[in-house]
Parts: sequence; structure tokens; C-alpha cells
Amino acid sequence: MLKKCLTLMLICWLLPLPVRAQELSEDVYRSQLAYRRDRLMLVTKKRLIDEKRSSSYTDIDTISYSWEAYTYSDTDISTQSLARAEVKEVTDWYIYKGGLRELSDIEFLELVGDRTRLDQVLAIDNNRSRMQTIGNVSIGMGFLTMVGAAAFSGGQTMVTGGAVLMAAGFFMSALNSPPAHYIQPDYAQERIDEYNISLKKRLNLPLSFE
Repeated sequence: MLKKCLTLMLICWLLPLPVRAQELSEDVYRSQLAYRRDRLMLVTKKRLIDEKRSSSYTDIDTISYSWEAYTYSDTDISTQSLARAEVKEVTDWYIYKGGLRELSDIEFLELVGDRTRLDQVLAIDNNRSRMQTIGNVSIGMGFLTMVGAAAFSGGQTMVTGGAVLMAAGFFMSALNSPPAHYIQPDYAQERIDEYNISLKKRLNLPLSFE
């Protein structure tokens, strides 16, 4: 009787094991999916660009001969041109979340929690945006000034002023175009590694999982 009871208890204890194993396997699978959705990746892409350089040099030599009341001049003009073209390899890099969505530097810094670097980048980016806005306004004002001067006989001074204002606006706007990145790739890779390790620990995944 005792033996039967022990056997029954053992069967009752063993029966839930496959269910618990299945639940554990499902939790691990869900954690793996969550990691693949949220992990960060630094991706590099190489491209080739044609770089062309050209220069020219003009030499003018004038020789004068005088003999009594007669003068003879001989002018020699020579131009030399040099053109060179070469193909350069450029490496671009991008930060992706889950291998699908590209992150800007600001989004990346917000995600990894580097508040100090984020504040610095935001200040630089806001200043660039402000200067670009001023440049665009200058371009518009310069164009309107030129058109108004031409339409209402405003004189050459107004036309010249409008042209100068437009040129200054173009120059200001071009100088303050946002760069591809405000941060360096080695810094980004370091923070990506730290973020992914923390994510694995939070999801109870081994550090070797990729």
C-alpha cells in the first residue's frame, strides 16, 4: 500500500515537469525575440567617390628691343594645365535598433542615457538650426530686395545690396548644414556594447547570445 502511494505521489510530481519545461522554453524564446528587437548595432557601409582636381598656370613674357628710333616688342604667352582624378573610398556608419530602424545621434544618446553628451549635441544642433534659419531668411530678403529694386527702379545700390544679402545667406546656410554625426564611431560602439550587455542581463539571457 505504501509503495503504491509513493508511486502515485511520484507520478503526480513528475507530470507537471513537461508543462514547466514548455513554459520555461517559451519565456526564453520571448526574451530572445525581445533582445533582437531592442538590441543596437553599428553598421558600416563603404562607397567610392570620384575626386577631380584641376589647375592652370599662364605665363606672359614680354621682350622689347630698341634700336635708335625703332622699338620692337615680342610677347610670349604660355598656359599649362594640370588635371588629376582619383577614386577614394569613404566609409559611412549608421546606428540601428533591432537591425531595422536607423537612429539619429540624439535618439541614440537618449536611449543609452548619456545626458551630458546629449545636452552638448542638442546645444550644437539647435545653434546650427538657428543659423540656418537666419541664412534662409537672408536669402529670401535678398531675393525680394533684388526683385523690388528691379521692378520699381530702386537703383544699382539696392540690387547690389540684395545680391550681397543672398550670398551671405547661402554662405551661412551652407556652413551650418548638419553633419552626418556629432559623435565618433568608437564612442558609439562602446556605448552600444554596454547597452546590449545590460539588455541581456535584464532579459536573463547569456552574454554569449547574439
